Formats: sequence, C-alpha cells, structure tokens
Amino acid sequence: MYKQPYPNLFKPIKIRNTMVKNRIMSAPNLLIRTIGGRPDNYYLGYIEHKARGGAGIVTLGEANVCDGGNHQFGMEPTLENMPIFSEISHVIHQYGAIASVELTHGGERANPRYNKDANLIMGPSERPPGQVANPYAHLNHPKWVTHRAAIDWPCRAMNKADMEYIANGYADTAEYYMKAGFDTVIIHNGPGWLLTQFISPFTNKRTDEYGGSLENRMRFPLYVLKTIRDRVGQQKPILLRLSGTERCEGGYTIEDMTTYLSKAQEYVDMAEITTDGTAWVMAPTFMPHGLNVDLAEYIKKSGIVDIPVYALGSILDPELADRIIGSGAADGVSMSRALISDPFLPKKALTGREDDITPCLRCLNCSVSDNRDRHFICSVNPLISREARLGFGDNMKPAKSRKTVLVVGGGPAGMQAAITAAERGHDVTLAERADALGGMLRFTAVDSLKHDLRRYTEYMVRKTNRSGVKVLLNTEVTDALIESINPDKIIVATGSKPIVPDIKGIENARHVSDIYFDPDIKLGDRIVIIGGGLVGVEAGMHLNTLGKHVTILERYDDIIRDSGGVYRIGLTEMLLEKPDIEIVISAQVKEIAASGVTYEVDGNSVTAPAETVLYAIGMQTDDKIYLDLYNKAPFVTLIGDAKKNGKVHDAVHAGYYAALDL
Repeated sequence: MYKQPYPNLFKPIKIRNTMVKNRIMSAPNLLIRTIGGRPDNYYLGYIEHKARGGAGIVTLGEANVCDGGNHQFGMEPTLENMPIFSEISHVIHQYGAIASVELTHGGERANPRYNKDANLIMGPSERPPGQVANPYAHLNHPKWVTHRAAIDWPCRAMNKADMEYIANGYADTAEYYMKAGFDTVIIHNGPGWLLTQFISPFTNKRTDEYGGSLENRMRFPLYVLKTIRDRVGQQKPILLRLSGTERCEGGYTIEDMTTYLSKAQEYVDMAEITTDGTAWVMAPTFMPHGLNVDLAEYIKKSGIVDIPVYALGSILDPELADRIIGSGAADGVSMSRALISDPFLPKKALTGREDDITPCLRCLNCSVSDNRDRHFICSVNPLISREARLGFGDNMKPAKSRKTVLVVGGGPAGMQAAITAAERGHDVTLAERADALGGMLRFTAVDSLKHDLRRYTEYMVRKTNRSGVKVLLNTEVTDALIESINPDKIIVATGSKPIVPDIKGIENARHVSDIYFDPDIKLGDRIVIIGGGLVGVEAGMHLNTLGKHVTILERYDDIIRDSGGVYRIGLTEMLLEKPDIEIVISAQVKEIAASGVTYEVDGNSVTAPAETVLYAIGMQTDDKIYLDLYNKAPFVTLIGDAKKNGKVHDAVHAGYYAALDL
C-alpha cells in the first residue's frame, strides 16, 4: 500500500470554507508578460505549469487595484480582459488547485510611467523626488556601495478621500477576480507596499489618527481589509501576505505585526509571513534555507492569532517543508523560486522522486531578467515561461527519428545537451577530458558558500549518469573516436579559459580558480584579488570564511558590475558585514611583487601587502576544438562558454536548445 512520504506537507487543509489539497502555496510573483493590461499566452502557460506540477494554491502575482498603484506594467480588471483571467482560474482548477490572485498597491513606490494620472502617486506621507524610500538610506556606507534606489518623482500624502478611493479599489478588484473564477485573493501587506508603508514608522510620518502609535498606523490597512470582506461576503477566503519585521532599528517588529494580525484575522483567513530587508525577502545563495520560518513560528505560537500561518523564504525542498509543518512552526509553506526551477516539485515528492527535483540556485536571475531585462529566465529551467512555445516538463515530444549525437565537454552546457538529447530518444555519447563531470561547476565541491550550486551540480551529474548517456571521462576527441561513433551531430561545449592580465609581475599571481582546483595551492593569511566582478567577490567571501584577510582591487568605480538586481544588493549587504574584506575601487594595478600589489588610486601609489595574489578579470572562449571538428559531422554546433562567455543560465539554455535542434 502507498505510504505518504511527507505526511505533514500533503495533508489537506481547510481555509475558511475552501479545502486545499496540500500545504504548498505557489507564491505570487510577477511575470512581465501583459499586453493591453492582460496576461498573454506565455503568462497563462507559466501559471498552468505551477498548477500542473501539483501545488495546492496557485497565485497570479501583482494585480494592481487602482490607477496610481502600479510599479510595473499593470493588469486591468476590465470586461474586455475577463476572458483571459477566467481562463487562468480555469486552468488552475483543471489540476485541482485553488486559484488565487495577489492584490497590490505600490504607494510611494508606484511609478508614474505605469499609471494614467501622476497625481495619484501617493502614500501615507509626502516624499519629495530624489529621496530614497528606504530605512537604510541614512547609513554611512563605503563609496563602493552604490545607491540606485532614489525615486525621481514626488509622492503626495493621502487624504481621507484618497483612502476611500484605494479601499474601494481593493474591494472592486477582489470582486472582479472572484467573478472571474478565482477562489481567493491575497492582499499584499508585505515589505514596501502601501499597507505596510502605513505601518512602518519610516514611511508613515503622519500626525493625525493614521500616524504615530501602532494603533493609528494600522488603522487604514485594517479598514482596507474590512472593506474587502464587506464586499465579497463571508463565504470566500481572503489571504494576507504580511511582512513580519522591518529588520531595522526603529522599524516595525514581529511583536507589532503579531498584534496587527490579531486584529486583521477578523477579515482574513490565512497569513503568509514574509519580511523586509532585501537579502531576507529574496535571499541569495549565501543566506540559510528557511530563513524566515522563525517569524511564522512566533506568530503561530503567540496565542493571539488563530488563523493558519504559512512560512515563506528559501524553502526549497519537501523534506524541509514537511519538517517546518511537522514541528508546529507553520501550517503550510509558500514557495516561489523552488516552483520556478521545478514546478513539479510537489508531484515528484509525492512519488518518491526527490532526487529528480531540479534545485534552485538562488541566483535571482529570475528577478533580474524579468524586472530589468523584460525577459524572464530561470537559470536551471529553460521551459518556465516558455510553455506556450515549448510545452511543459512532463510532455517532451520524442524526436521524429533517432540520431547519433556526440557531446564534447561535460560542463553544464554539455550535460544539459546530453540529458535533453537522450530524453528525446537519441543515442548520445558525452566525451569529457577531465576525470569527472561538472566542468567549472566542480569548484562547488570546495567552495564554502555556494551550497545551492553544489546541489545543482550533483543533480546534473546524477541525471547525466542516469539518462542513458554513454559518458567517456579522461577522453580527448580524436578522429578515431569520431569514426567509431559516426555522429549525425556534434555538440561542442568546451567552455572557456581565464584571461591573464598584462601586469608586471603577473607570474607572481594565480587565477582565482586555482583555489578550488589545485589541492596543493598554498594560501597566505593576507590575500589580494585583482578583479571585483562576481567571481572575484564571491571568491573573496569564500576565502574570508576560511579566516583570510582579503583585499579586492577593482579598476572601475563599482563592484559586481556583472551581476544585478536583488542578488547584487543582497551580496553588497553581506559584504558590509565583512570587516576583513577590504574593497578598493578605481584601482589601477601597476605591479605584482612577492610582498604585495602596487596600484594607483586617486593619483596616489599604494601597496597592498599580500602573501597570495589572485586575479579574476574575465574569461575567454575556448573554441579551438570546434574549429577542429566543424566538418567532422553533418551538423556541428558550438554552445555555452565555448561560444560566448556567460553564466549558468546561458550554458543550460544553450545545451537544451541544441538538443531540441535535432
């Protein structure tokens, strides 16, 4: 008889009058795929993927409630758009999940560009243009910390008529989506959004009955929740996404938010607990898993909150999720990136296929690509948000005819190409010149911080070995090997090699990768790294955890230029807590000697003492083998870093698409 492997995680729960099949909520996150105020077919497929994978609650993210509240392209609740929203709720129901939509208002963070009337940009208090709406803005940071969060437009203080306008906007929008078939709405009372701006002492400077004491600061948010409940009636559940703490001295606390929720539960039926602080809201890989569970646990065990509480924050695997619920810390879990990297996590957990769950890297490429580049990309899941074009992870179509494929290189691009080609029914051989698969990702076996990337590397190696691919290690590709295989297609994924800087005394330095791949390297206690990009900075953090004093010399006036968005912000916040990592920007390195590195900055010559000098100024493609092989098969494709230097997502996606092109 079947035995439930995660009995807490997959136990049904009733929220108000609605039965939910398990305790997994697909957290709301925005996908910038709206046209004319409505999601396109790519967005529809993205939502379907989450439901198809088995989550109990599936949420459409960031539906603005009225003009003046959009911080990005909005979704318009119009009669014309009703069919697509109804289809989204329908497709969620098709897989037995509860259909939810997140209602938002950006308050002082709303952007005039995405709203019709700029005069409706308003919040609890007036904010002049150019001010950083951020509780950390007053802190004195080193000059290498760049602030790009200043808001260029003004925000006016709301009056009582504005409050009625917004409260009715919430109620109107909730009613609209419920008419479109959604079972529930989740109100965004999380970090930085309007309702929380009222609660935060940093953004609420009012002196009337809506400011000052906690009782006053929560008056308007509670009024909004009451207005929604009065409009939708007593039968429909209402959910609340709530920030548990501001994580900054002088901000709202977990005690404040527990008190607030004890009042809000008169109107809402479940609370999903998040937090403030960039590195805690969207945690990079250096942060612990389940990092905000303590907030949910505090609220659940407070004795004054009776509704179900869901935990949120880097809950990436079913074992941790089940343990959180089983311990009594929360009634359920909300997952965002875990269900982006693998929407089928719930179904795989149910059927004992945990080893087949694609791990999330917590690289935050999903956020950066969507918000900055307007092109959503998950580093490890090429299908997500492309379902309308490529289908879902459980319905890959076999190739029309079986081909013989030779993959050259066993890094992430080569492994992905080999796995996908084998899954499509091809006869695949992978040749790797090293004694193990993984390519440059093998550094994670040594690195003290990139645990998520190590999990992914192990997963890819495991999947390659299980996929039916013939793996040849310690193997150079020769004419004899090619003749014996007789491939229809060769996929070349030979990676890249370090750029060596033209600096006097460079023979006294090593490339930063040697700290991972050379077991005999001798590292002193004082280390200088030339290059303040992502590789240099992350290597510096690793070395610092080993007790080393690290100086990073960056020639530009900014660090981590090759990263972006919340990952970069989170990494910067962590660097500020590392006194033994010294960062020098605008540093022009002149000479490397046995005793240290001489550089110029602001017209002055400075020598940084060093027992070990490393460099990380970039990589260059390694395409020599491709030029040797381009005419050895009917089709020869160059992919990954061998074609263009990139990151994990570039390699994985290139490998996947190369295998589809067969």
